[in-house]
Amino acid sequence: MRGQALILGCQTYGLTGVLGDARRVAEALGALGFDVTMCMGEEATRERILQLYRHLIARCAPDEAAFVYYAGHGAWAPEPGSGVQFIVPADFALSTEEDFRGITALELSALLEELTSRTRNVTVVLDCCFASRMFRGVDLVPRALPVVPLPVVCAHLKRLQAQGQALGGRHIESNPHAVRLVAAALDEQAYEYTNARGVRTGLLTDAFLEVLDEARGLRVSWGQLGRRIRERVLARCPQQRPELEGPERRLLFQLEELEHESSLAYYPERGHHWLRGGRLHGVREGDEYAVMPLGANGPDEARALAFARVLEVRGGSSRVALERRDSALVPTGAPAFPRRSQQPRRAVVLEGSWDAHAPLLSRLREALRTSFFVRQASMEERAPVLAHVRLGERGVDVLDSGLDGIVHPLPLTPSSVPGVLHVLEVLARAQALRELGDGGDSERFTQWLELEWGRVSARRAFPLPTTGASLHAGERVYVRLRARGHARLHVSVLDVGVGGAISLLNASQPSGMVLGSGRVETLGAGPDGTLVGLELEWPESTPRQDARPESLVVIASEFPVDLRLLGTSHSRLTRAPPVSLEQLMQSGGRDRYAVKHIRFWLDPRPLP
Repeated sequence: MRGQALILGCQTYGLTGVLGDARRVAEALGALGFDVTMCMGEEATRERILQLYRHLIARCAPDEAAFVYYAGHGAWAPEPGSGVQFIVPADFALSTEEDFRGITALELSALLEELTSRTRNVTVVLDCCFASRMFRGVDLVPRALPVVPLPVVCAHLKRLQAQGQALGGRHIESNPHAVRLVAAALDEQAYEYTNARGVRTGLLTDAFLEVLDEARGLRVSWGQLGRRIRERVLARCPQQRPELEGPERRLLFQLEELEHESSLAYYPERGHHWLRGGRLHGVREGDEYAVMPLGANGPDEARALAFARVLEVRGGSSRVALERRDSALVPTGAPAFPRRSQQPRRAVVLEGSWDAHAPLLSRLREALRTSFFVRQASMEERAPVLAHVRLGERGVDVLDSGLDGIVHPLPLTPSSVPGVLHVLEVLARAQALRELGDGGDSERFTQWLELEWGRVSARRAFPLPTTGASLHAGERVYVRLRARGHARLHVSVLDVGVGGAISLLNASQPSGMVLGSGRVETLGAGPDGTLVGLELEWPESTPRQDARPESLVVIASEFPVDLRLLGTSHSRLTRAPPVSLEQLMQSGGRDRYAVKHIRFWLDPRPLP
């Protein structure tokens, strides 16, 4: 593998494991074939780090793998509702009000955008945190500094803008071209500790190097790697929860992506076995999973380490009974793939004369028989019909329950069956998400959050009602959330598009935007706080006929939960959510959550 790596180690303010971490990461990347540049200790000043980052950008060839690693302190200059994060170079102590020596997240984002303009094959690992608080446990030292006055940082950013430097980049929510493994959530701590081998190291770096070594020679996605790292870190320190951002289906240090990414992570806790997925992921009691080795891309009876049957389902996790194969060791973070599901399947009607297309009909019926999500409707079907598959003159038409076309006609060949099934399963999962949890949780949502949404025009907000608004393709919208009370909440926003595709909008905080008392998060605001809006798109695959319903689903929980597996843009095999939250909402404790739907109409025609 040919690639370029920049390894940064800033061992300041009491940290003792940073230099060793940087050397170990450099050694691991060098063994993978990377050309490694190191910047450590006193050399790792603000100007030197920026200089070497620009050198990395300049020497990267198109599609060549690029890797950036930083270990050291992170810090946060907060203000009510927002703040600015930055890393701490070796000369940070020399900062003055006129000469700030930190490197802000806005500067790092601009550099990352330059790098991804040279190559899309980019990975960033940050073993630090941007915490506003410090927490000390036995043998744990946080890689975060106390807060820094915001005016000092803002003055620094204004000076950079006056010099014409780009800040933040053009990506509103998150750079979609780079994989980013970060040590902790926005307001959480990242720690260093002494591991079982007596090495002083960051928890994230230690787990990253362990799992990277396990993945050597395997076809492993960053999603699998990230989930395994997360479980390793949580097992050692429950206060730290690493996050993976960006294209999680991408194979390690490559641009190739897996067709789907559907596994849940296994982990043991307090004498029980668990999967990191619950009601929000569509897990149901009685579901069965195959727990597989790292690198597996689906369930395989012969290679399975264990089989898991779901006994209890919570909001973001499920307790399982584990049946090991041949006393196999089941490592924390092993991927678990669904084998059997208790989820109700939605009815699909087959219409038209299929006599001349018997092979196509046979394959389509078999696909419907084995699907987790849809089934062929019976002649006496009384259940609500999800969709119609109609044999037409131009091909196979897939129509929704209102007989509106979902996709352009597909060819009349057996090879079209996977495409037809994909459309139907996307519709099924979209419908389930649209039905998610209306009713009893609305009051709880109001108690937890203030919600505002609307269109963006000329960088101004124009609020809209949460039901019945009409918008046009190409318009931009925002969602603004403010926490009430003192609860710490994790909030995710999913878009259910006119064709049924589900997308997680909070890509920069995939386990939920963290909201504390009075904190404000605005989806659609640029890195500098300017209101830009998220563009509403009409998918090319959906016929441009009349206006169709689209919706945003806002999920607030008292626990972090990664909902990327609900996305359907490229996936057929991930799980759908349940149709009711009544049982969950009656339970208390840490698994409480609430749901709010924003329902509107989208017209395919641009604004006049």
